[in-house]
Amino acid sequence: MFGNIAIVSEEKWEEFTSAQRFINGRYSLFLMKIEHIEAKSNLAEADFDTSSLPVKVGVVTTVQYLADIQSVVDFLVQKGRDAVLCGQVLGCDAGAAVAHAGSVDGFLYVGTGEFHPIGVALQTGKPVFVLHPESMKVRKLDEADVEKIRKKKKGMLAKFHSASVVGVLMTTKKGQNAVQGGMDRVAALEKQHGDKRFYHFLCDTLDFSELENYPFIECWVNTMCPRMMEDIKVLNIEDLER
Repeated sequence: MFGNIAIVSEEKWEEFTSAQRFINGRYSLFLMKIEHIEAKSNLAEADFDTSSLPVKVGVVTTVQYLADIQSVVDFLVQKGRDAVLCGQVLGCDAGAAVAHAGSVDGFLYVGTGEFHPIGVALQTGKPVFVLHPESMKVRKLDEADVEKIRKKKKGMLAKFHSASVVGVLMTTKKGQNAVQGGMDRVAALEKQHGDKRFYHFLCDTLDFSELENYPFIECWVNTMCPRMMEDIKVLNIEDLER
């Protein structure tokens, strides 16, 4: 078993000698071939119906469409919109949108699917519109989908406040273990709610079914990816401060 493993691209692979690729069993390099697949879109020559969009609109997207997103902003400005390029959003982090929520009336998400735009709606409280990068059709995100999650959050908040025993879900995964504030926020929560008993559950990858083995836990608080609350009955720690 190797102490250290690294995965390198085909270009970097050639920079290492055979001896460097495997050094005394302590360091092993593995070749990873990288293929670039261009995301299909018609964004470079943006042309779509803007009539349903608010005057002040923030534009967000995912990494695959970032290169062409400025064309969308320029087109919106030509159509009389006060458009702001907010940048890239992730499934669990809509910070780029949150940073501009106070200066826009809504957001235009450029991309496909529901996952990212729902995240923007939940974290900003603003209406979200979706521009499909291929069809160039604009639609408004269904408010019912967002409201369903908001109601679930309210129910979990009530459950937390009435609970005396709370389980805190934590992860060892880098990037996820601090996404909602990490241990500092957990410590602050426990100090604020000294009347409750807290148990910490640390894992790498969470198996949802394992939670059933702890029936004495009256409410679960999640410190990992905040979108996890859409799949199981947990309360995000960040929602306790809103």
